[in-house]
Amino acid sequence: MPALFVYLLQANAALLLFVLAYYALLRPLTFYRLNRFFLLVALLLAAVCPLIEVAGLGFAAQYLPPLPAAAVATWHSVVPPAPLAAAATSACWQWLTIGYWMGAAGLLGRLGLQLLALRRLHRRSRPAVVAGLAVRQTTAPGSAFSFWQTIYLNPVHYPPADLPTVVRHEQVHVQQWHTLDTLLGQLAVAGAWLNPGAWLLRRAIQENLEFLTDQYLLQTGFDSREYQYSLLRASALASGHRLGNHFHFLTLKTRILMMNKQQSSRLHLARYALLAPLALGLSLAFAGPKTALAPPPAALAQAALPTEAVYYIDGKPATKAAVEQLDPNSIAGMNALKGENVGKVLGNTKATEAILIITKNHENATEVVALNRKLNALVDPAGKLLLVGDKEVSLAEFRPLLAAETRQVTALSAQDARQRFGERGRNGAVLIAAKP
Repeated sequence: MPALFVYLLQANAALLLFVLAYYALLRPLTFYRLNRFFLLVALLLAAVCPLIEVAGLGFAAQYLPPLPAAAVATWHSVVPPAPLAAAATSACWQWLTIGYWMGAAGLLGRLGLQLLALRRLHRRSRPAVVAGLAVRQTTAPGSAFSFWQTIYLNPVHYPPADLPTVVRHEQVHVQQWHTLDTLLGQLAVAGAWLNPGAWLLRRAIQENLEFLTDQYLLQTGFDSREYQYSLLRASALASGHRLGNHFHFLTLKTRILMMNKQQSSRLHLARYALLAPLALGLSLAFAGPKTALAPPPAALAQAALPTEAVYYIDGKPATKAAVEQLDPNSIAGMNALKGENVGKVLGNTKATEAILIITKNHENATEVVALNRKLNALVDPAGKLLLVGDKEVSLAEFRPLLAAETRQVTALSAQDARQRFGERGRNGAVLIAAKP
């Protein structure tokens, strides 16, 4: 599975668990400030946890594997090209990647268009003072809303007695920077649009901001009944801009229920303590690729590599110690030569065994190309299944391609070829990878 989808799987699973925990344990509570903090931290942890490396957990780093017995008898690639089925799988992942990015780009594009529409609305509005507070007066229909540090409303849509309440409500959104939460919720949906948890999170954020604002105003002296009547009268208006925080929110019934709800007891704070182990557990469980707690590459190479062989790195003579110091992740392929093949490829008639290392940064080097040609010349394609990419070709077609190939081809034994290709590979197979 590509790294992108490993990250998305882990991040989305963590996000969904956090959202479910919020709706099950925290949403019924009236600790709206704590709930705001929890929702933002949940979003942050879900996005960051898969990127954290924690030593000693999860998958250990991959190191150089021991040479197989078959490699000692003749030359053999330790890292052969993927089978044909893997090529089809890779194409599938590519289409899935394209589909994911198209969905994310579409939602980000919509967000950009909404911001542009808001900018046009701002230019068409004019500064005004309503109930002693600075606002941008619009001519468009719709309820009042705020975005960032600005309040937008059309005063003609509200009874004069309701305007102080409406403007004060939006001022709380502005003072507490609620737009920041709203934008983070929008970005969460764009990045995790396939995850229902992301859509629930965005709604939970918007809903909780209204609960928090209502609570703040009632605690500062607003009459509860008059405030609810103001909300009811405003409910007949169409919603304002999608990115704004609205005086009139769609969950009006829920807001009124929460305003009349008895304040949660301090004992309910224990629910937040219960969620701390969940956050810690998810941080560890969905942490990214892990390192260490495996033997160092040098120690593993000492156990895997023969001491009597001669060594080459990227077509040039090297020492066993130099091979042991290579980063295993930098190795593109490794081959073993034995007997007369050492002399044929390297011109060294005294050595009876050779280990050839090719690194990823030098696969097209002159020495490597020359080495690959000599290795390919050892291949006898007669009677074997011959493949170029995923296309089977005849011996007459294959020989000139083999002679011209500057990359190392893969020769499979009869047993390996039969396992991969069935009866077609009963005599072995030779593969030339498709051009990238």
